[in-house]
Amino acid sequence: MKYMIKAALILLLGLLCTTKSFAQDEDELYVFGFAQVLFNAKMMDFTVNESTLIPFEFEQSFESNSFSLHQVNLFFQKPINERSLFFLSLEASGSYSTKTPSGNFEIPEGWINYRFSELLELKAGLLLPKFNNLTEIKNRLPLFPYLIRPLMYEGLLSSLVYVEDYKPQSAYFQVSGSKKIRPSHSLEYALYVGNAENSFLSKQIDDSFTVNENSAALYRGENLNTALLFGGRIGVIQNLQNFKAGVSFTYDKDNKTKEENSMFRLPGLTTPVLGEIDRYRLGFDLSFNIADFSFEGEYMGAFHDHSVVRKTPAYSNANLNKFFLYSGLTYHISEQFYAFGYYSLSKDYSYEFIHANTPSAGGINIYSVGGGWKPFENTSIKLQYLKSDIGANDYLEYSITMISLGVSTIF
Repeated sequence: MKYMIKAALILLLGLLCTTKSFAQDEDELYVFGFAQVLFNAKMMDFTVNESTLIPFEFEQSFESNSFSLHQVNLFFQKPINERSLFFLSLEASGSYSTKTPSGNFEIPEGWINYRFSELLELKAGLLLPKFNNLTEIKNRLPLFPYLIRPLMYEGLLSSLVYVEDYKPQSAYFQVSGSKKIRPSHSLEYALYVGNAENSFLSKQIDDSFTVNENSAALYRGENLNTALLFGGRIGVIQNLQNFKAGVSFTYDKDNKTKEENSMFRLPGLTTPVLGEIDRYRLGFDLSFNIADFSFEGEYMGAFHDHSVVRKTPAYSNANLNKFFLYSGLTYHISEQFYAFGYYSLSKDYSYEFIHANTPSAGGINIYSVGGGWKPFENTSIKLQYLKSDIGANDYLEYSITMISLGVSTIF
């Protein structure tokens, strides 16, 4: 049934595209999108060391070659009146197909906004929260110089971390605006509210009479507790050098009501039931152009209130905090050619009080270099080399090497 609903929705929007996408009048539906196709060669090696978690040592290696319709986004924008509009985004990734099955399909954005002035704009619906600069443009693939995005923004690398532990995924109501403070400088702000993390959402509905997650839900995706997400961002924009800097923040609850395994799935590396814990996320982002160079970087950290957890003697040294940092540099050789490089690091200390020197606390390093050619204004051909490994730890050695070639286009 769900596949029929998805198909019907896509068909309906396709008909709208056919009838109205070429009209650019203010009262008409405006349709546009992005697509990225890639070929990816992957080599993966890992070694598990004999330890208190695993009583023996073993090694494994994998190689693969794969084509993919990496991601397609369709955007629909319809003015309602002079001050408001409706916006909808459809996203299919990983060669999405219900027949294979493969990939994923989602609606990452669907909102209505009302603009009172530059200083005040209201937005209601499913929206991407303003938490660091890349969050708002993470699905605009042709705008990036690379094919494989930094770890917290790339679906192909989502198995390496729980992204929502580091950054919010969505919001439902937002107040934002900007104010000129100098002729070429503007101050911008945003405040938003949304649901708690996705692990609090109902997954299915049954007809049982017990009070549990299934029977308590009226519909799939309902937030099953009273916790909400609160967040915002304040930043400065300078147009002449495309300078942008900001500070982001959120408050919500981290769901530790069930045992949780490390991303590396090592036996025994599991956090106990700790309850719902206050979590504070903090982010910093910075991007600018100088001459032929473009720089972008950011930091995001998740900090927890451990006061209740540490009252239990066995958890007196508990630390659930984690962080991610990223920096990238692009050199524009000419209007058509460019080269880039970036580095990212993420660390998670959640398992250190269970076993010391864990892979999560060792950190995931990612190094990447590459380049691109723009034969047309809206199309780029990109080549990228990416290497990922984990920091020194007592349990695991792990590395991934990827060589990717792809095409990005705006339509």
